[in-house]
Formats: sequence, C-alpha cells, structure tokens
Amino acid sequence: MAGASNFEREYSEISADITAKIGRIPHLFGKEKNDLIGDVEVLLEEARDLIDQIEVESHSAGGEQRRQIVSNVANYRRDYDTHVKNLRKARMTYRDVSGSELTYAEDHEQQRSDLLGNEHKNTMVNNSERLERSSRRLEDGYRMALETEEIGQNVLNNLAQDREKISSARNRLNNVDSSLTQSSRLLNNMYRRVIQNKVLMFVIGAIIVFIIVLSLYGMLK
Repeated sequence: MAGASNFEREYSEISADITAKIGRIPHLFGKEKNDLIGDVEVLLEEARDLIDQIEVESHSAGGEQRRQIVSNVANYRRDYDTHVKNLRKARMTYRDVSGSELTYAEDHEQQRSDLLGNEHKNTMVNNSERLERSSRRLEDGYRMALETEEIGQNVLNNLAQDREKISSARNRLNNVDSSLTQSSRLLNNMYRRVIQNKVLMFVIGAIIVFIIVLSLYGMLK
C-alpha cells in the first residue's frame, strides 16, 4: 500500500511541524501569535484529512497490513487530539522573560475577544483553503478512477481477444478431430478390402489347385 505509506510519512512530517509551532506560541504576542495559531490550525486540518485518507486506504488492504494501518490510524487520532488540546492551552498561556508559564488574567478579556475575532477570520480562511485542498484531492481521485477504469477496459478487451483465440483454436481442434475420424474410417475400409482381397485370392488359389489336382488325377487314370 504505497498510498498509505506516503500519507503516513506526510502526517509524521506535519505532526512534527505542529509540535514545533505550538511550542513557540506561548512566547509570542498580538498579531505574530495569532498568525502562528492560524498556521497551526491549517496544519491540523491537513493532518485530519491525511488521517481520513489513511483510513480509506486501509479498506483496500488485507490481513496483517490492514490491522497495522488501523492501529496506526488510532494512534494518529490520539496524537491529533493531543495537538488540539496543546493548541487550546497555548492560546491562553504565555511565558515571561524568566521562562515561567503564566495564564491570561480576566483583565485581558478584551484581548481574548480580539483574539477570538481573529480566530474567526482565520477559521474562514482555513475553511476556504480546506475546501480547495479537498477539491484537489477529489480531482486526483477522479483522475485515478478514470485511469483505473481505462486499465479495466483494456483488461476486458484483452480477455475478449483471448476468448476469441481460444474459440478459434477449439474450432480448429474440432475440425482436426473430424478429419481424423474420417481418416480412421477410410483406413478401416481399406483394411477390410485388403482382408477381402486376401480371402478372395486364397479361394481362387484353392480352386486352381483343386482343378490342377483333378486334371492330373484324370490324366493318370
């Protein structure tokens, strides 16, 4: 399953990128922080799409390979949930110059409101980007379906040609069998005629010998 392997490798890369960017969020403020949060949300959407793709690929696998992919999908979903929780926590925390982790107090309500407004905008942009990615994936899937259909049609055409060849060979075999049957009958007729000729020759010879013996007997008498 080359497709599943590629999706899993791509997910691992995105997951590592998400972890790295979430770790940077608490150190940032304002627009810079919001932009990075938006980037992480886009990556999370891509990660979720990849997990869905891997799960779809598992349906066409079999045996041990399918069980392994299903197990990986479960791990990826847990990993995804962890990323979502870490992002939620990173939104509401920051680190001071000493590196201590602090949470926003209630007097930062307006800042959080602005942040939520920006998140809403980012969500709209992310949804648009997600639709574009889904459209591209659908187009790729449709193209693969057309290619698969073309391959299947070629296989059917080859099978039809092979069936015609087999039918033609069967007809030739039937003709050969018919010819052999006729030849066998002809040989049997020829053999009977040879036997009949030998018997006839034997009878004629016996009659000639009898006539000769009878003649000699008459002459001697």
